Amino acid sequence: MFKNLPYLLELLGNLEEPLGIAYVDQPPANALTPSSGGHACIINYARMARSKKTPVYFSAEVQGCRGGWAYLGFTLPPPAGIAEFVTTGWPGQEGERYMPAPESMHRFFEVMGLQPAPAPYCVIQPLSLFTPEQNPLFVIFNCRGEVLTGLCQLAYFTLDDHDAVALPFGAGCTNIISWPMYYKQRGIRKAVLGGVDPSCRPYMKVDELSFTVSAEVFAAMLEAAPRSFLPSKTWSGVRKKIEKSKKAWNECAPEENQGV
Repeated sequence: MFKNLPYLLELLGNLEEPLGIAYVDQPPANALTPSSGGHACIINYARMARSKKTPVYFSAEVQGCRGGWAYLGFTLPPPAGIAEFVTTGWPGQEGERYMPAPESMHRFFEVMGLQPAPAPYCVIQPLSLFTPEQNPLFVIFNCRGEVLTGLCQLAYFTLDDHDAVALPFGAGCTNIISWPMYYKQRGIRKAVLGGVDPSCRPYMKVDELSFTVSAEVFAAMLEAAPRSFLPSKTWSGVRKKIEKSKKAWNECAPEENQGV
């Protein structure tokens, strides 16, 4: 589906396979999905898709997170109380205080212009699980600083755009789904960083952020990678730091850990 993907992952320090997101008419078989009656964080399910290498999916039929399901486009307009929850809270109940006032969130929703989900189910799964007939809308990387350096610089190079990478305000799920959709619907080619929402940090690795692009931009990045800085001597120096980071977090292959 994506030519040069193994080549790019190797250049980025044998990075794990990224995830893809798609809206589909039928849920995938043998997939994980939230059960009714509980809270389900989308970033936590994305974590399970990574660790278990399995599809996960969401639908309007079972709501797991009031904010998250609004960002997926399943419950619109956003349910009452989200603006207060993210900001000041209510008398006797503290809010998250991620923005200063409910009005901040009302402006946020107005700017984003959230749209209904284009299909009944939203699937997140490793890229290799997509078939040629079902391409992802977006591609998500989860990575630490040195790898993120490579992805961001490759986005600048590929798009020939000094402003090709954005880090807008939002929940962890907002920055892997809603903001990428916002840019795609407006014909803006842009990478979106995420993971700075404190509430999503328990479901991400230490020092890790997300990097999301449309499938079209990702295909262009793969094509541009051999012509970019990635095969250069400069990047080989960064690769050494990537290997140090992997060893520090015990994420090397067993043979790479020998002598550490």
